[in-house]
Amino acid sequence: MTDLTPPLEASPVLREPISLTDRFQECFNWNRVRPLKIGIHQDLLAVLGEGFTRAEIKRLLGRYCNHVRYQRSLREGAVRIDLQGQPAGVVTAEEAEVARARLPGRTAPTSQSPHGSASALASSHPSNDTLLPEDHLVPGRLELTVKFSELPKPLPVQSGLKIGIQTGEGIVSAILPSKVWKKLEQAAKDYPHWVAALSGALDQFQTGEITLKHPALQIFEKKSKPPQEPGVSRTDTSPPPSVMPHPPASTPAPADSQSNPPGVQATLSLKGKGQKAS
Repeated sequence: MTDLTPPLEASPVLREPISLTDRFQECFNWNRVRPLKIGIHQDLLAVLGEGFTRAEIKRLLGRYCNHVRYQRSLREGAVRIDLQGQPAGVVTAEEAEVARARLPGRTAPTSQSPHGSASALASSHPSNDTLLPEDHLVPGRLELTVKFSELPKPLPVQSGLKIGIQTGEGIVSAILPSKVWKKLEQAAKDYPHWVAALSGALDQFQTGEITLKHPALQIFEKKSKPPQEPGVSRTDTSPPPSVMPHPPASTPAPADSQSNPPGVQATLSLKGKGQKAS
């Protein structure tokens, strides 16, 4: 008797869907998208075995690598990683350029678009907090200047009189010789309105206190405009309020002191060139 029952067709192998972000969390991470190693599909084939074809691996990678967040991670010099999250090469300038061109609303810069080229170049630069290499630095001198218009209460110390000025950046302190302090005290009596500028090199900065060494002090008288008579409208051609400087006073380097004298409200400014790191 002939069996006329048709043969059963082989059923396709059913596999559970795989998630790269679950299986390889050190490599595929939406919270920290990083460039992948060139040829990482070969590593996936070796790890996943014969259960997946090359085309299936490429489809899995395509869902991840074609995402905008991944394309944005492809910046020149960015480190590529392997399946274990270990460094495995860097992104080249050409690769970064191709990735930028694939972003929505972006086009590859051309020679006829200088502004586009400049924008693409800026986006490939390192972040603003990148440390400068030593060969980028030049020698200079750092000076701090703090301005105040109230007479601080001095604290007698071994090397003179220590004064403190409270600023938004912290307390600025310096030790003045008695002679310099007397000039400041006399100017505060002579001038109804005045402002003093205390300058010096940075000695130390700790526990919220900036200590100046080799301080120099200048006092200026502030003169305001005379009040205008009521009902009189005229163009004021008088010069701006004059500032009469008090002769500057330079002092020797102060001794260290841990005292924090009471300060007054003031402003702190920074001037001078950057100092070369030792």
